[in-house]
Amino acid sequence: MPNSVSTPAKFTLTLSAAGVLLHVYTAVFRADGGLSWFLLGLVLLSCLPYGIAAALTRARRAHLLALGWAIASLLADLYMHYSVFVAPKGSTAALGLLFMPIWNLLVIGPAGAVAVWGCHRLFAAGRRTA
Repeated sequence: MPNSVSTPAKFTLTLSAAGVLLHVYTAVFRADGGLSWFLLGLVLLSCLPYGIAAALTRARRAHLLALGWAIASLLADLYMHYSVFVAPKGSTAALGLLFMPIWNLLVIGPAGAVAVWGCHRLFAAGRRTA
């Protein structure tokens, strides 16, 4: 029986799992003060963009949208993790951890989805005319 999950969907699910693991790692090993309701809510909010990307893989023709969403969200989260924990530029660097989930949901994830979809359309149109 052939595998029913496409390659872009597998890659999207892998990227989504990596994003969730990054946020769980941050909450468990980097957060001060132990587990709290606020921290739990922040982790859930931070994982929501990856849940959306994973849900988009279930749609028949949205695999590329899901892939773009996951790539953009993970790149933004990795940059924020780097700028907060590896090379902070100031005392307010950690505020990015509070705002990045909203940015991922409203701006970065959708922009990544549209960018990957647009690139695919552009290259597909170029292949048809050549």
